[in-house]
Amino acid sequence: MRISEHRRRGRIDGLHVDSALGRLALWLLLLAFVPSTLARAQSVTATIDRPEVSVQDPLHLTVTVEGSRSARPQLPDLSDFDVRSRGQSTQMSFVNGQLSSSVKYDFVLSPKRPGTFSIGPVTVEIDQEIYSSKPFTVRIVGASQATRDSQDLFITAKVSTTNPFVGQEVIYVWRFYRRIRIGDARLEPQDFSGFLAEDLGEVREYRSTVNGVQYLVSEIRKSLFPQEAGPVVIPASRLTCEVLTRSRRRGGTIFDEFFGTSATDTKVLRSRQIELEVRTLPASPRGFSGLVGEFEINGEVSQAELRVGESTTLRTTVRGSGNVQMIGEPKLPELPAFKTYDDKPTGAIKRDGARLTGFKTYSRALVPLEVGEPVIPPVKLIYFDPNGESYRTAETAAIPLRVGPRQGVETLHLTEAITPTTGKVAVRILADDLLPIYKGLDAVRHRRVRSWTVAFGLVVPALVFIGTFLVQRRRNRFALDHDLRRRHRATKRFRAGLKQVVSGPVDDSQRAQLASRVLREYIGDKLGVEGTALTPEEVDQRLREKGVTDDLVKETHELLVRLEASQYGATVIEADLLSEQLGSLVSRLEKQVRA
Repeated sequence: MRISEHRRRGRIDGLHVDSALGRLALWLLLLAFVPSTLARAQSVTATIDRPEVSVQDPLHLTVTVEGSRSARPQLPDLSDFDVRSRGQSTQMSFVNGQLSSSVKYDFVLSPKRPGTFSIGPVTVEIDQEIYSSKPFTVRIVGASQATRDSQDLFITAKVSTTNPFVGQEVIYVWRFYRRIRIGDARLEPQDFSGFLAEDLGEVREYRSTVNGVQYLVSEIRKSLFPQEAGPVVIPASRLTCEVLTRSRRRGGTIFDEFFGTSATDTKVLRSRQIELEVRTLPASPRGFSGLVGEFEINGEVSQAELRVGESTTLRTTVRGSGNVQMIGEPKLPELPAFKTYDDKPTGAIKRDGARLTGFKTYSRALVPLEVGEPVIPPVKLIYFDPNGESYRTAETAAIPLRVGPRQGVETLHLTEAITPTTGKVAVRILADDLLPIYKGLDAVRHRRVRSWTVAFGLVVPALVFIGTFLVQRRRNRFALDHDLRRRHRATKRFRAGLKQVVSGPVDDSQRAQLASRVLREYIGDKLGVEGTALTPEEVDQRLREKGVTDDLVKETHELLVRLEASQYGATVIEADLLSEQLGSLVSRLEKQVRA
């Protein structure tokens, strides 16, 4: 078979090279003289992929610098956008004996609000000369509610009321709707300045139909309690995610729709900001407890019939919904017929319901001093009802008691008269109340006691007291500190999630998505933040702030990136190997974060 001459020979600007090795040597020779043969055309241009987008879609800005590979472009004022670099690429071309180079810089501009914006020129300094690109204008339109039916993903935020009272519970509901695959979703920390915020359970996921379109929904619920009267704004929330897209190959068939190359597109979603007008409470009556919501109070005793000197326990329980963190001990009436002894209160707050609910029980031991039928008067609780916009009084029922005399009072007789007479009488000894008198030295004889017995008797009670004190203090800290409870249960939740990763999904992408969520939730619980909203870069920063070594931070970052890539089929991680990597990584993180 004859091979044509133009396939055997290479041609570069009139030079004929007979072999591939010769062509390679020629290219290396040309590259060696790049600095002296570069074309002197120097300029900077700036282009965008489209002049008009919605507030939820990013703009792609490309800056091309001709004639220099080291000059860095200076961007104009882009305060109306969030700017993120997507790297750079270098291109070289050899035309008509001239070797030219250009560097392209890619940026993603995420608009912060709708409007028309003029973007000034991009400048660059080359050989002490300033070059500028042409300015351009972009138009950002809002994502109107009317177009939601055709959207693949969007977020919403709403509150139960926009005109609450100070201290009234406001239910904040944030939802993320999507019907396409996404990755690396990052919800920026939300600003609830002016409110006391409480989480209402974990993030919920379910399916919902909106105008005939089915979506997968992630929901976050919070209880917000405004602290001051006046206008308050809940800023718009912002979520950034990567959307998986497929591109057809040029000149391909319809099958390329399914077997084409995969790519991701950045989406920035925003909810609307919410404006509230907080009302002050009306003038409060005397004895107002500070509670706002719906509350009730109950009282009971451990026993209603007792004797003088015995004790009964009076338990007063306040329960309800609203600002339950403010539940305090109600004022008891005077009880002059009793000695009273306070006990430690108990209570709990339920955060996994539709509203924040809770209770607190105060106990007091009562010891009657006299026989009779005393009555414990009602205990009152005054709270503000925001629905009725008025103060209400709840009270316990009066509790009657029956107190009997002491039982078993005995007069001790140690002697008994033999004959009743008014003179001297003979007596019979019934009992001795004094021990016999010892006259010998053996009465004060030293008895040897082992030293370890004395030490045991002195040290053990102190250790028991200290241990009980520490355990009780630990329980109190867990009851009052939500972040501490999260850190304490982080490892337990991770182990449970790891079992689901191994035995749960059979699809590789689902397993990677679940593993990524389990690892992020563990890191979030340990650091006291929303773990599912953290990016790998934010994880790096927060772990370094906790003193984690660079090697472990790098390993964590690489695993998160691999898990994100696995969701799109870029890599495959076996279940057993994934379980071993996650377990080893978290074990070392546990030691360093705790230290």
